Amino acid sequence: MKTAAIVARAFEAFRADTAAAPPLTLRGANAVDSYDLPMPFDPAEDEPTDAYLEGFAFWGLGYLDARSWRHYLPRLIDYAFRRPDDPAMVTEALVRSLRPPDRYPPRLGVLDAGQEGIVRSFLEHAALSDALPHVQAEAQQALEEWWLPHARSRPTAQEIAALRAASVTCRLVAGDVYRLSVPDTLADSGARTIAGESRRVRTWGGYLCGDAHTVVAVNVTPLEGRSLAESVRARAALFRQIHPPRSIVVPGSSRAQRLDGVAQAGSPAEPQTLTMVCAIARDELVTLSIRSWPRDDLDREVERIVGSFEII
Repeated sequence: MKTAAIVARAFEAFRADTAAAPPLTLRGANAVDSYDLPMPFDPAEDEPTDAYLEGFAFWGLGYLDARSWRHYLPRLIDYAFRRPDDPAMVTEALVRSLRPPDRYPPRLGVLDAGQEGIVRSFLEHAALSDALPHVQAEAQQALEEWWLPHARSRPTAQEIAALRAASVTCRLVAGDVYRLSVPDTLADSGARTIAGESRRVRTWGGYLCGDAHTVVAVNVTPLEGRSLAESVRARAALFRQIHPPRSIVVPGSSRAQRLDGVAQAGSPAEPQTLTMVCAIARDELVTLSIRSWPRDDLDREVERIVGSFEII
């Protein structure tokens, strides 16, 4: 199939997605990559010109929710064929976004048959012709991993269900003033001291319950005369939606409060859950944060982590 036909079919297959404003723009996703809040869609600022794609696709594409990703796919395919020189690695970012593992909530797994056919045609052209030599090998890998029949890395619905149903094993970890139980699938960053911010931090990140990326973090900061309530109010800014804080018992702590809600960062189309526990440890505040997704099996694991948290 000629490239013009692939592009035309791509815009037809994704017509509804390209017609709607993306919940998270590439410009907004680029801001998320820089630890800023995403800005809302603006028709002028977010016109998907070549310069726009070159400015934001490489760093932003990985953060897009499924709807926003589908919004840009035809434009990215069109760009790839028109700009084989790929000066800003836009096509590289596109091909990488077509490779597993799929994220949660899924992107690769939500395309319909017609949309999958378009992606397969694009990858076959990239893999089997000399049009895009710099992504040829990676396009071939993407086909073999996900888009061809009997792809080696594409899980079935039964396999996904089995991964989610598997028991979660945990390990006990300890800092200088706290202890908690962390799922074995989450990798440890190691303890770090950030002198400029007067805090000690340790994080654990990875896939929980098979396919949901989850981050657990513990920050230790000096109270410096600030009350627990004031500390909780300051951390409430990290939430887009939040339930009223409530007091909880954390063993070893004189006072502790818990916050639950929707995290401020990320796409509004895919709200992430955020749970925080702020516990006093003498003259310091120990803050446990768990960023995950709204799903029953994940909720159970979050509760298990919170229940294991203690001050030592």
